Amino acid sequence: VPMIKVVPFIYEGVDELYANTYLLIDSDNNCVVIDPAKEYPGIVNYIKKNELNLKAILLTHGHVDHMRGVDVLVEAFNAPLYIGFDDEDKLIDIYANVSYLLGENLVIKSKANTIADNEVLHLINEDIKVIAVPYHTAGSVCFYLKESGLLFTGDFIIMHSVGRSDLPSAKPKELNNSMAKILALPNETKLYGGHGPSSTLEIERRVNPFVK
Repeated sequence: VPMIKVVPFIYEGVDELYANTYLLIDSDNNCVVIDPAKEYPGIVNYIKKNELNLKAILLTHGHVDHMRGVDVLVEAFNAPLYIGFDDEDKLIDIYANVSYLLGENLVIKSKANTIADNEVLHLINEDIKVIAVPYHTAGSVCFYLKESGLLFTGDFIIMHSVGRSDLPSAKPKELNNSMAKILALPNETKLYGGHGPSSTLEIERRVNPFVK
């Protein structure tokens, strides 16, 4: 049984750009939030109600639909923010984070810590490994919890497909190099993407034309 409990916050509203947010909770009531997609108090309330200790906010990449809720969480819990080195600019650049396309002009006030490939984050009672997967954006990362067999892929792998590669800072030529890192993981690894349902690496190897 995995020590880490995953609580997904799935937003299905009129705005299909709402991405999946994941709350990871360990057996000591420490937690991290991955990709707070929406600026609403639901996650703040959940953390307070369950008396959790928010250790960090982790971003798989710097697009508007994955980070609208960052500042709300930082203000509520004073938790540190982590993002891939090559996506740091997207926190404050409305063109790079594509919020200008939606007329939102999102600028994150919170300062971030940048993370790099193979870095290991000691935040909850299971290590979280950073796997840099430049493709959807230059600084896209996946978060891997080896013992629990969990991989949070952001918009790198989304069920049966991959994220788009036509937005600013995308690196379409990096797809195969980045995918090779994921293919090195165990087949039974559970994949939680930035949009859509979860999957496993085994299923994606079978049906996803990009996972090869």
